[in-house]
Amino acid sequence: MFHVRCHRWEADALTKAVKAARAAELEWLREHRTAIAERAAAAELPVAQRRAQLDELDDEFARRRATGEFAGTRALYVRPALQQVLDELGWTGRRFKPVPRKRAGRPRGARDSGFTADVGLYLPDDLAELITRGCYWTSRPAVEQLEKWYDQHGDHWRGRLHDEHARWTGAGPSHADLRARDEMVGQVLTTGDVLRKVLRAALPDGG
Repeated sequence: MFHVRCHRWEADALTKAVKAARAAELEWLREHRTAIAERAAAAELPVAQRRAQLDELDDEFARRRATGEFAGTRALYVRPALQQVLDELGWTGRRFKPVPRKRAGRPRGARDSGFTADVGLYLPDDLAELITRGCYWTSRPAVEQLEKWYDQHGDHWRGRLHDEHARWTGAGPSHADLRARDEMVGQVLTTGDVLRKVLRAALPDGG
């Protein structure tokens, strides 16, 4: 399961959309179960035959979920947007190498400050693995450069430029150094970055 940090309005909009999709699913099930019960009563069908019709209904419900016609969970609702984002990244059908065990975890350059909500997404194992590996290997060059940057300049608050117009005094990284770091940070892609794109693409009117 992925926990995606996002804006509160995005989480609320997704909850509302999924709730509506789930209500549509339940209404479809209610109508078709009622119809089966009425036909079974009129024809005095045996219990086994009625059960077989309900099983067929369950199979049809699962088929409609699999094809994307029904989307009553967060994972189902964002699935078309997820495929769209994977296509845009060029990751559809790709096979990335596993993430080295010692490199697993939050990379240099990860950024999710300013978000006030958390959305949980259960994704199939193959898609979860693709996103995790894709982010790692796509970001690896920038992360390695960031590691060198921090080795040189130190991991300290002075590595952040609070006033871009202030004159550099020679203590700590220069303005050019800080701009270079920001450019490297901009090249780091995390699972949170990818899934926030997915959430925004999935929301009505693109969020």
